Amino acid sequence: MGEQQFPRYSFLGLFLALVALILLPPFFGDGAELIQKLVWLVVLLAMLWLVTHDRWLMLIGGVFSLPILVISGHSLVNEATVWTLGYGIFGIIFMLFILTHLLHFVVVTRRVSSDLIFASLCVYLLIGVIWAYIYLTMELVTPEAFSIDIDVQQGYSALLRELLYYSYVTLTTLGYGDITPVTPIARSWAAMEAIVGQLYLTVIVARLMGLYIATELSSRNSEDSQS
Repeated sequence: MGEQQFPRYSFLGLFLALVALILLPPFFGDGAELIQKLVWLVVLLAMLWLVTHDRWLMLIGGVFSLPILVISGHSLVNEATVWTLGYGIFGIIFMLFILTHLLHFVVVTRRVSSDLIFASLCVYLLIGVIWAYIYLTMELVTPEAFSIDIDVQQGYSALLRELLYYSYVTLTTLGYGDITPVTPIARSWAAMEAIVGQLYLTVIVARLMGLYIATELSSRNSEDSQS
C-alpha cells in the first residue's frame, strides 16, 4: 500500500489549529466559550482539509462533520445535555476517522520529512482531544465520574476545557491530581490513555530514528557507488 498524497501544509495547519485549541481559549475570560467554538471550527476544517485529496473520503468526512457543525451552532443558544452528548459522540467518531488516515500516513511513509513529523505530532495531540471528548461523554452519562472543581453554571464548554487539560496531563503522565477519575470506567480509560501515550511516543520516536538512519545509510551508499 503506497503513501497517500495529502494537501500541502495540511499537517502543519492541523497541528497549529490543535495547539490553538489548547492555548487560546483561557486568554479570553468570559469570551472563552465563543473562542473555543471558533477554534474548534478551524480544527474541524483543518481535519477536512486532510481528506480533500480523495472525493469519497471528503464525502465521508463531510457526513461525519455535518452533525458536529449543526449541534455546535445549536449549542450557542441551547447547551442542553442531550445536544452536548451528541456533539461529543459525533466528535469522537469524526476524529477517529481522521486519526485512522493520519496513522496510515505515519506508518507507510518511508522517509523522514516535515510532513511526517507534523503528522506524528498531530496524531499525539489528536489522541488527547479524542480522550477529552470520551471523558466529556462519561461525565454527561454518569455525572461526577470525575472529581472536578467547576461551577455547572459555566456550561459544558468550560467542562470540556477542564477535561482537555486533564486529558493532556494524563497523556503525558504528569498527573497533577487536581482532577481525578472516580468511577471504575473513568479510571480504566484514564489508565489506558496514559498507556497509549507512552507506547505511541516510544514507537514513533523509534520509527523516526530508524527511518532517519536508513535514509542516511542509503544516501551514503549512493554517494560511495558514484565515487
